[in-house]
Order: sequence, then C-alpha cells, then structure tokens
Amino acid sequence: MKQTTFKILLLCIGFVLIALLLMLFFIKPNDKYQVRKNTTYKTDTSESMTPVFRKDGMLRFADKSGNILVTIAVEVADNEEERMQGLMYRDSLPNMSGMLFMFETEEPQSFWMKNTRFSLDIIYLDSERNVVSISKNTKPYSLESLPSSGSAMYVVEVPAGFTTMHNIDENSRAIF
Repeated sequence: MKQTTFKILLLCIGFVLIALLLMLFFIKPNDKYQVRKNTTYKTDTSESMTPVFRKDGMLRFADKSGNILVTIAVEVADNEEERMQGLMYRDSLPNMSGMLFMFETEEPQSFWMKNTRFSLDIIYLDSERNVVSISKNTKPYSLESLPSSGSAMYVVEVPAGFTTMHNIDENSRAIF
C-alpha cells in the first residue's frame, strides 16, 4: 500500500513539473513596453509596435553668420537598422524634435516616406554639417525617392513646415 501511494505521489509531482515547464514556454509576459537598444516601443493589442521618441541629444541650426535659428532634441540613427527604420510607424514627433541620421561616408543620399504617417522636411547635410538641400513637405507613405542635391553625411528629419518656420535653408548649418 505504501509503495503504491508513493508512486502516485511521484506521478502527481511529475505532472505538476511538466505543467509548470509548459507554462514557462507558452505564456508570454503582459508587458506594456518592450525595449531594444534604448528605444522604447509602446505595444497595443495589434501586431504592430509604435516606436516612441528617444532623446539622444540636442542639435542647433545656425545661419551663415553663426546666429542660432533654433535648437531641437534629436533621436540619433547611427546604424543600418535604425537608419532603415527611421520615423516609420510613428504618429508624430514631439514638439521641437527630429531624427538625426548619421552615415559613415559622405555621398549622395536618398530617402523615401514608406510607412511614414506624417509629412516631413528632410534636411541633407555635408560632412561639415552645412545644408546641402532640403526636401520640404514630403508626402506620407510615398515610395518616391527624395535625393540630396549633393553629397551628404548627415540627414535630419523634422515635421513638415519646420524649415520654413525657422528660416533654415541652403545657407544654414547644423551644430551638434
């Protein structure tokens, strides 16, 4: 009798352990946020994840004389994965902010608006951080190529109308 009871007890413990292991593999935590390399993604009940702005630094635009036109907070995209993602799937940018794309070499750059939900001004900068060209008031979701008019090493994306509002043009430069 005692041996049978002992076997039943061992079987019950075995089933409980198997059930716990299965729960560990199949149940996902219900986190509101997931983090990837200092980038926070707000998740909802759908499959998509919406990236949230991450302030990595400050950038100033100045005129030809060096007078500061405006200062913004920037999220930096300095690797291939971050540059490919850019501002896609976001609903907006915080006030007075933008995204700074940093490339290893100065060469003609071209951006598009695929999966970008709001219009932007795209500012192309050379290695000396002078404005090379600006694509203003871009069309959301467009697959149209928006090339720089010359070689660029940096690109800044800001909300549409920003460059006009702050008098940023080909005579301006960025300081960061």
